[in-house]
Amino acid sequence: MLMLIATTASCETQPTVEQGNYLTFNHTFTDRAAGEVRKKAAAICAERGQAEMKISSACSLTRCVTNFQCVSLPAAAERPAER
Repeated sequence: MLMLIATTASCETQPTVEQGNYLTFNHTFTDRAAGEVRKKAAAICAERGQAEMKISSACSLTRCVTNFQCVSLPAAAERPAER
């Protein structure tokens, strides 16, 4: 458990939870960090031949938790673009 905490503290674009097709990231509340975690989720999903889909995000004044799901490319194409 300490290894996971130390890893996420030093490299914010690593998922804190990766279970099946679901990825959860803890990151700072900045546009840059949000972009970095989206890129990391996209890279992880692309390795699986899938696309990333943002499921949810919740933030305090300084930190965010953002959840993604890796989905098939046809399923990603059917979903409307995030606004």
